[in-house]
Amino acid sequence: MKKFFAILLSLIMVTVVLGACTHNKVYGTVVVTPEKYKQISADKTTIEDSIKGLEKFNSENPESEQKVIKTLNTLIKKGQRHLNKQDRAQFKQLLGDTPTGVKGIVKNAYDHQRGFDDDLSERIRNNMLKAIKLLPHGVTKHQDEQNKIYKQMLKDTQADRKLYRIGGNE
Repeated sequence: MKKFFAILLSLIMVTVVLGACTHNKVYGTVVVTPEKYKQISADKTTIEDSIKGLEKFNSENPESEQKVIKTLNTLIKKGQRHLNKQDRAQFKQLLGDTPTGVKGIVKNAYDHQRGFDDDLSERIRNNMLKAIKLLPHGVTKHQDEQNKIYKQMLKDTQADRKLYRIGGNE
């Protein structure tokens, strides 16, 4: 009888340990909860949508400007949810309506019917990359893990490469 309970207890322990191991997900070699994994996936989708809008931006087409603003608003709204107050303010500044924010640059380009020259493209690219770098701050507080998640997000979305193509359709 003792042997039976020992075997049963061992099986229960193995089941609990395996259940705990399969519950969490791994992203960029960082173990995250399923909720954080969903957050990362949603962030990747909004990043990709924003970049697609920026790539297709036409300063003479009001619909393209509205689409870019809409995707940026979605990125701001969803991306800032899990950030602390300081990171949230920086995130909004990088992507927002300020003259140096991505939305501000897009609105100015549309208002003056200009495409993205090299300077504007570089500012958009830098702001987007800085904003993407802030997103992992809502997932983990460890700098090393944030960097791993950031690098994996760049790899998955190809954001760095795609952002370099912005401005080629002046």
